[in-house]
Amino acid sequence: MVQVVSVECYSGTRYAERPVALTWNGERLSIESVERAWQTPDGMAFTVRVAGGLHFELTYQPTRDQWIAQSLQASERTRQDSILNI
Repeated sequence: MVQVVSVECYSGTRYAERPVALTWNGERLSIESVERAWQTPDGMAFTVRVAGGLHFELTYQPTRDQWIAQSLQASERTRQDSILNI
């Protein structure tokens, strides 16, 4: 499931250096760890783990000034990890 979400970020030298919380289905979820960060043609993207062990892929689109979140299942994370290790 993909949806536009609200994300709170740490912003040191630039905006969206590190997400610290997101709002998913009306609930604020604290981010426990950023497991991966990368630059896309549209902006920054992150794989994060929140309380309860849920994982999300967050993508910031600066031209639209919006965050997109996708909930990741364990099988999707395993596939992503295997692609990175090739």
